[in-house]
Amino acid sequence: MELRNGPVSIFKIIFYALKVANQTFGTVLGLLILMVVFVALLAGICFGVSTLINSPLGLTAITLPIPLLTAFLEVVFIVASVYILAACFEKRGTSAYESFRDCLVPAVYFIISSLLLAIVFYALLFGLRLLNSSAAMLLGALLLWLLFLPFCFTLQAIVLRNENPISALRYSWDLVTRNYLRMLWNILCLAVLWLFVILAVFSLCKALLPAPYASFASPQGLATLQVIAPLWLLQQPKLYIILGGIILGLVSLYFFLFVQAIWTGLFLNLDYADRPVQSRELNSQEGFASQTVMPDVSIKQTSVQTSTDEAMASHMEQVYNAQDHLAQALQEEEDRMPTILFDEDMAKELAENEEKMRRHQEEAAQKKDLDEEKSIKISDKTL
Repeated sequence: MELRNGPVSIFKIIFYALKVANQTFGTVLGLLILMVVFVALLAGICFGVSTLINSPLGLTAITLPIPLLTAFLEVVFIVASVYILAACFEKRGTSAYESFRDCLVPAVYFIISSLLLAIVFYALLFGLRLLNSSAAMLLGALLLWLLFLPFCFTLQAIVLRNENPISALRYSWDLVTRNYLRMLWNILCLAVLWLFVILAVFSLCKALLPAPYASFASPQGLATLQVIAPLWLLQQPKLYIILGGIILGLVSLYFFLFVQAIWTGLFLNLDYADRPVQSRELNSQEGFASQTVMPDVSIKQTSVQTSTDEAMASHMEQVYNAQDHLAQALQEEEDRMPTILFDEDMAKELAENEEKMRRHQEEAAQKKDLDEEKSIKISDKTL
């Protein structure tokens, strides 16, 4: 991944984000369908049980988990989308089920960290409202935004660096404060880019609208359109409304992925660029491998450089003592031969062969003794 190789411009990150959003759209859509089916199944069970209970209190107790679970699954979807996008950035595949399974605990951590930030932020904002000055409130809001900007990568720290809520806040703070000016520049470029996109879309719609509807492109026309649009939708066939809703949902999902991919790519680029200074423990296996390979290479190089005379002497010895070298090589090959695992029949056969060999040796020894005795007797007679 090129994001590992050092700082990358925000425009190149936008290009990478567009590519990653295209590649992960199917996986994120599958994750969304999986969550919708899960919520629909739970809602069906709850409403099915509620029909058997006539008590209003029982109906409320049954249907209460549905909105809570829906809100929690929305957080899980955001967390899992970051996990899927980062996996695509780092070229390691993941499925919708794996992302859903691995992001349940990080979703809880993200909720806790968000609550901690929200408590501090609204407490400071409440203190600003006590000043009763619009200029002071505007300046204070800007200072609050600059103060809370270093916590913008808390979600990525939780999901991608396995941090807990407190350590994720500290991780994001340390990362952004060391790259604060660059982060401000990136946000400024993104804001200008979105402004140009909105103006381009607005100008294109205004140019393509027919003359009777051109007035809706003005600020007054937009306010009127908000009132007329619901009445116009009620007059359309339900099939068109459903298809339009599906298309609008897919476009919104792609836009969400694109924005999330930009932010995730920016985090990865800053984190990898800052990693040699910070010495993070992530991907320690790669760093350990590089540290273990380099000493071996240097040792081998020095051994080759310092042992040329010994190698020449060994070569000359092999030339002039070929028979001894061949015998040693054969002995080493026999030592390296793998041990054979014998079964019972082979072991029995070897035992019988050893027994026959032993008997043959005993018979040979007895025959030799008899021959010696006969020779002694013959020699006595001759004397």
